[in-house]
Amino acid sequence: MGRDSKPGRGIYGQVVGMPEQIEEALRAERPSLPRPRRICICGMGTSALAGEIASDYADEACAAPLHVQRGPDLPGWAGPGDAAVVISYSGDTEEMLLAYGEAASRGCAAACVTSGGRLMEMCARDGAPVVAVPDDLSSRGSFGSLLGSLAVALDGMGEPGTAEGLESTVPALKAHRDRLVGEGRGEVERFARAIRGRIPVVYGLGNMRSSAVRWKTQINENSGFVSSFGYLPEFAHNEIVGWMGDSARVSDCVPIFLCDGGASGYVKTIVEASRDTLEENGIEVLSYRVDGGSNLERNLKCMLFGDLVSIELARLRMTDPDAGEGGAARPAGERRGHTNSF
Repeated sequence: MGRDSKPGRGIYGQVVGMPEQIEEALRAERPSLPRPRRICICGMGTSALAGEIASDYADEACAAPLHVQRGPDLPGWAGPGDAAVVISYSGDTEEMLLAYGEAASRGCAAACVTSGGRLMEMCARDGAPVVAVPDDLSSRGSFGSLLGSLAVALDGMGEPGTAEGLESTVPALKAHRDRLVGEGRGEVERFARAIRGRIPVVYGLGNMRSSAVRWKTQINENSGFVSSFGYLPEFAHNEIVGWMGDSARVSDCVPIFLCDGGASGYVKTIVEASRDTLEENGIEVLSYRVDGGSNLERNLKCMLFGDLVSIELARLRMTDPDAGEGGAARPAGERRGHTNSF
C-alpha cells in the first residue's frame, strides 16, 4: 500500500483493508448445516450488500441461486428444507431480529453473521451457528469481513463457490488497492472532482448491481450526498427518456456508468450507444471500466474504487466521512474526540 494508506480504525483504513478483512474472515471454522434446497440471505445496508455480491456471483458460479431479502419478512417459499443466513453487523438491527425469528418459526435452518448484540444472544439460546466478525469496525467499513463470513456460512451449507472465488480474488484485489492508493490515486481524485456539486446517478449492469448499490450508499454516508442508482442496459428502455426530456433538472445531475469489461458484445454496444446519445445531447457521462477474471473480482474492484471516490468527495466538501455512521456526514472538526484517517 502507499505511504498514506496504512489501515486504521477510521473508514479510510477499513476501506483499504478490505482484502485483509476477507482473508481473515475466510479462516473461520465452517458451521455444519444440512445442504438446503434454497438459501435466503437476510440483511440491511452493508449486510444486505454482502448478500447481493454473493448473489451476483452465484448467477455465474454456484449450483443454486441466492435470494437476498432486505427486510424482516422472508419470501413465501421459505420453510423446512430451506436455509436463512441472517446478517447484522451490530446484532441489534430490528429487521434482522424479526427475520431470524421468522426463519425459526417457519422451520428454516438458520445461521447468523454478526459481531454480537441480541442476535448473538438469540443464536446462543437456540444453538444456531454463528460466524463472528470483529466488533471494532463500523458497519459500512466491515464489508470485507461480512462478505468473507457469509462465504464461510454458505460453505458450511454445501455451497463453497463464494469462498473459493473470494480466496482466488484476494491477490488481484490487493494489487488493485495498492495501485489506487499509490500511482492511481489521481484517478480517484479526478473522478471525485467531476462529481462534486452534482447529484450522482450510478448505473451498473445486471451482474454488477451490487457495485451500483455500494457506490450509491457510500456516497450517501461517506460524502453526505444525495445519490441514486439504476441498471444497464435497461437504462436505454426508459431512463434515457427522462435524461433527454428534463433539461431543467439534468444539469444538477451526473450519470455514472460502471462498465464491466467482461460483458457480452451486445451489452457493450447498447451501453456505448446510450452514452453516445447522452453526450451528443450535451450530457456529460462519467464511466468507470473494470476488468477481472470473474464477476466477483470485477465487482470488488469496482466497489473499492467507489469507496475511495466517496471518501475523496467528503474531503472536497470538508466533511468527516467517519461521522456518517448512523447519521449524515458532518463538517470536519465537528465530531469531538475523533481523527479523520483519510
